[in-house]
Amino acid sequence: MNPKRDLAILLQRNDFSIACKTDLQYPRHFHSHPGYEMVWLRDGAAQYVFEDKVYAMAKDSLLVFKSSSLHKVHVPEGRKYARVVIQFTRNFFGFEHEALEEFQRIMDRMTAPHELLQLQSEGAGALRGIVDRLMAENACDDLWGKKGAIQIHLLELLLFLCRSLRRETGVGDRLDRGTDKAALTENILLELNAAWSTNWSLDALASRLHMNKFYLCHFFKKELGVTIQQYILQKRFHEAQKLLINTDLPIREVASRVGFVSDSNFIRGFKKHLNTTPKLFRESAEAQQYKL
Repeated sequence: MNPKRDLAILLQRNDFSIACKTDLQYPRHFHSHPGYEMVWLRDGAAQYVFEDKVYAMAKDSLLVFKSSSLHKVHVPEGRKYARVVIQFTRNFFGFEHEALEEFQRIMDRMTAPHELLQLQSEGAGALRGIVDRLMAENACDDLWGKKGAIQIHLLELLLFLCRSLRRETGVGDRLDRGTDKAALTENILLELNAAWSTNWSLDALASRLHMNKFYLCHFFKKELGVTIQQYILQKRFHEAQKLLINTDLPIREVASRVGFVSDSNFIRGFKKHLNTTPKLFRESAEAQQYKL
C-alpha cells in the first residue's frame, strides 16, 4: 500500500459514498475524516481500532462511528473481509429530518463516538434491503432524482440505526466483543494517548505497562499493523489537523502543541504524510467549512 495514497486528504472525500467490497485493499494507517461511517461485516473478521477501544467484528456485526475519530482497521492474516462501507456528512442533506437529528443526538450523547451492534436475522434482512436500494441508486448516473432517492434511503437507514441504538426493536444487540488481547491493546493505547505530545520513551512506556519493551513492540505491530512510533506520528498529525481546522493558532504553535520541537520539522512531516502543507490544508478546510 502507498501511504500517500492511503492518507488521502480528508477534504477530498465526498459527502456520501457506499461501497461493497471483498478485497483486502483498505487503509493500513490511523486516519480520520468528517462525517459518519457505518461498516457492515458480511463475512470474515476484522478488528477496528480507535484511540480508546478495540472492536473484534464478526459476520453480521455493524459498527457505527463518527469518522472524525482517529481509527483504523486490521484484518487477521488469512481471514476474509467482506463488508459494506457507507460514509456521509451532514452536508449531504439540504434539509432537517427527525431521523437525522435523532441519529446525531444519539452519537453526541455516547461516551465514546462509536458503537458495535450484532444484527440478528431480522435486522440483517432489513439492513440488506436498505443497502440494496442505496447501491442500486448509487450505481446509475442517469436516473432522474438520484440524489433525492439516495437521501430517502439513507434516512431509512438512519431510522433503522436509531431504533437499533435505542434498543426498541431487537434487531441488534450492543456488543463489547472484548478479548484479553483487546484489553491489553487498549491499555497500551491509553498510555500512548497520555504521552503522544511529550518527549516519551519506549523504556518508560514498557515500564508503566510492566512489559518487556521488545515484546511490547512486537505485540503492538502484530495486533494493529503499525509500529508504536507510527501510531504516535499519526496521532500527532490527527491532532494537528483538528487544531488547523478549529483554531487560528499560528503554525509554529500548532507544531509545538502536537510535540514537534521545530515548525520546520512539523511542516516537512505534515507534507510527507498528507501530501499538502499545513497552510494549504487550513485554507482548504476554511473554504469548505469543514470542522473536526
